[in-house]
Amino acid sequence: MRAVRRPVELQMLLPLALLVPLGFAVTHIAETGTLDPGPMGLAIGFVAVMFGGHLALRLAGNRGDQLLLPAAAAIGAVGFVMLNRLPQSQLGMDLFGVEMGMATTQLLWFAVGITAMVAVAVLFRDDGILRHYKYTWALGGGLLLLLTFLFGREVNGARLWLYLGPIGFQPGEAIKIVLVVFIAGYLAEKRALLAGATTRVGPIRIPPLPYLLPMLAIFVMVMLVVVISRDLGTALLFLGIFLTMLFVATGRRSYVLMGILLFVGGAFVAYQLFGHVRVRVDNWIDPFVDPSGTGYQTVQALYAFGRGGLFGEGLGQGLPSISGRLPIPALPTDFIFAGIAEELGLLGATALLGLALVLVFRGLRTAMLARDDFSSMLAVGLTVSLGLQTLIIVAGNLKLVPLTGITFPFVSYGGSSLLASFVIVGLLLAVSHRTALDAVAEGRGP
Repeated sequence: MRAVRRPVELQMLLPLALLVPLGFAVTHIAETGTLDPGPMGLAIGFVAVMFGGHLALRLAGNRGDQLLLPAAAAIGAVGFVMLNRLPQSQLGMDLFGVEMGMATTQLLWFAVGITAMVAVAVLFRDDGILRHYKYTWALGGGLLLLLTFLFGREVNGARLWLYLGPIGFQPGEAIKIVLVVFIAGYLAEKRALLAGATTRVGPIRIPPLPYLLPMLAIFVMVMLVVVISRDLGTALLFLGIFLTMLFVATGRRSYVLMGILLFVGGAFVAYQLFGHVRVRVDNWIDPFVDPSGTGYQTVQALYAFGRGGLFGEGLGQGLPSISGRLPIPALPTDFIFAGIAEELGLLGATALLGLALVLVFRGLRTAMLARDDFSSMLAVGLTVSLGLQTLIIVAGNLKLVPLTGITFPFVSYGGSSLLASFVIVGLLLAVSHRTALDAVAEGRGP
């Protein structure tokens, strides 16, 4: 396919060429007290990676939504500037005997993520391999979760990680995408039958069990393994995706109500059975009971929000820079939103959420314009996964819900989340590309 111009995408990316190096310079000046922009290699590398993604999409002839990549890049830029100004020895990766700091590692994953985004956008222009092999994708996801349960490494009470040599990854990020693909394929095929309820269970009407059970069986299997693995943050995310897609497909509120009641019951059981779940819930209710122990990170996050106020303390001026240590040990991952709110204030944190909202809006727009049920349901599920994951982690930082172990898409440190988020953007680009091609064929597009 011949190359196409993507002028809006290019124009939206241009500000990053100035703002990312400026963010690096401001934090370096604030930390050193000297009028010196400091090393710019990582900032220039980030800008080059994003513009490289734009160029690759242009050369590949992708006609997909031109605001998806700029929105993801802008969100990622905020997190990248914050990660660069944190002590680099806190995290990072030792790859092939080479030790890399946290920001360097994150830049590497940005490059991998952008490459995956372009590859997915090109390879899945035809959705047949997703639509027709939905059960194979679901089986693969279930097996991946089972491997995590059997061989995964436990972190903070949850079995989340699989390791291949020095590289660890969270299978839940890949399974999230696989689950969306399966549900989208099944709902597209059985949508009318699922919406036309014919069986009544008490006050609730449900569709014929032969059509409902296959989807529920696979979903329950996945959720069971997740609960056994004690990763309830992923369970909440999966359930939210499932119920949203089911409601969009059928329009039946009773399904959502039934799902919420089941989750509340499951959460109560998990609270009784799993000690780390009990600790997180108790810490959510009152972290000041043990402010120097189990409630330490939550208390420090609340203080960070308070110090940030409306306008923030300024880049490089927040508490994370004091004495080269982090007052919130999980700040690069679970609590990065609190660090951003401290330095950029309520206005900066709201702007970041506004960027996330733009990404969600464009994803839902892609779903609305899609020409077939599968593409529409796929775009809905992928968009909801990004939006709901953002909502859960932000609400956890603000102590509105118990803190979970999931990450802030494009912002938190971590390769698994970053790669999965860019794959989602790639799939949305593929869906919107097909829609644009249909519009061109009908004479409604350029």
